[in-house]
Amino acid sequence: MIGLLEIALFLAPFALFTVWRVAAPLLSPIIVWSAIGAVAILAGTAGWYMRETRHPKGVIYVPPHIEDGRIVPGHAADRR
Repeated sequence: MIGLLEIALFLAPFALFTVWRVAAPLLSPIIVWSAIGAVAILAGTAGWYMRETRHPKGVIYVPPHIEDGRIVPGHAADRR
């Protein structure tokens, strides 16, 4: 059964596009360039975070698993 959240997530891009098309002629260039700058900063921050949290070369990811009745969280381990 499709929930209300799934429907809202599906319709959100269409609603944002409609708001953009209606509001675009009314916006000043400074607001548009500020929004472009904000998106660029967000993309740069996401790239930096991805680079900082990456595992080093030569290790593999071990997914979470159950060991002796307890859950062992996922982690990086050396190749053996």
